[in-house]
Amino acid sequence: MDILIKSFNRPYYLDRCLHSIEKHVKLGDGKIILLDDGTPQIYLDKITAKYPNVIVRKSDFYERKQQYTLLGKSPEGYLIPIDFWVAAAQNASQNFMMLEDDIWFIGDINLEAVDQQVTETNIALLKLFWVGNPSVVQSKETTVKNDIVLLEPKLFTAIPALYYFIFFKFDRFKIRKTLRFLKINTEKRHLAYYTLYGVAGIIFNKEYFIQLWQNHKNNIDEGLQVYNAVKLFNKQGHEYKYARYKKEILKTGFVSSATNQYKENFGRNVDMFVFNKIMNEAWLQDKLDVISSLPNDIETEAITAVLDGDAGKRISSTDWKKWMQHFKNQYTAMGCEID
Repeated sequence: MDILIKSFNRPYYLDRCLHSIEKHVKLGDGKIILLDDGTPQIYLDKITAKYPNVIVRKSDFYERKQQYTLLGKSPEGYLIPIDFWVAAAQNASQNFMMLEDDIWFIGDINLEAVDQQVTETNIALLKLFWVGNPSVVQSKETTVKNDIVLLEPKLFTAIPALYYFIFFKFDRFKIRKTLRFLKINTEKRHLAYYTLYGVAGIIFNKEYFIQLWQNHKNNIDEGLQVYNAVKLFNKQGHEYKYARYKKEILKTGFVSSATNQYKENFGRNVDMFVFNKIMNEAWLQDKLDVISSLPNDIETEAITAVLDGDAGKRISSTDWKKWMQHFKNQYTAMGCEID
């Protein structure tokens, strides 16, 4: 089973991801394929020297983006390489694992054995983590088979048109507000649809993954992916199975973001492209230890030391700590458990 890792300009996190794969994953004949979208080559060189078995593939946007990320700037006209990800899935093993660079293993897994179970049971997606939030793995009933828990999705409706009307795009006449007032559109009911979908930390059947990205129009729209998943569920009934691992064996990080998506809300003084530039430099020069804190996130003290020691004083450690707390809060508000 292949492991695909989406990567963009955070080699200090990617190092942890790959280190954890070496420690916890029995890979068999599978390949580790890095799908990079703009990590400057100087950092990729260190990654491939440390992990020579990793295959690096670059998006069509790579050269353009790395010119900006090398300077700690946001790429102009930022483009998402969705077709690149889909093409990688098409060329991957029949079942493959999708990770992102800020995800790492905290438990062991034998991918040869899991691949056999997923194939025999016809599992569309197998979640390996859910950030402690049971709402995204809701099930009417569960069936345990070895290390896999089969889920019977607990959905308010499996009719695509109703999902579209209640939870997705339709919002004429302030109908969405009315549905929330009537407690028809609730967060728990909406999150239940993520039993059919996830971004990363998942083992996917390749055909299922590809169909989730139908009509994407080169935009990240999770609602659309979930809507596609509902259509598949409605059309194919119980042909596909949905599952989670017996326990979470992955974690994700909260010390940074890959982009400035949260800059306006979390603090204008923390530019994530500048922050990642500072962290990348420190990691390259072996001034940022990102491994010793595993299986936990990178230590706050280590990040603070790098920011406070930055000659240019480009980002205040106090501002960053506030940013990080806001970042965590949006997940805890959804029911996630964060250390």
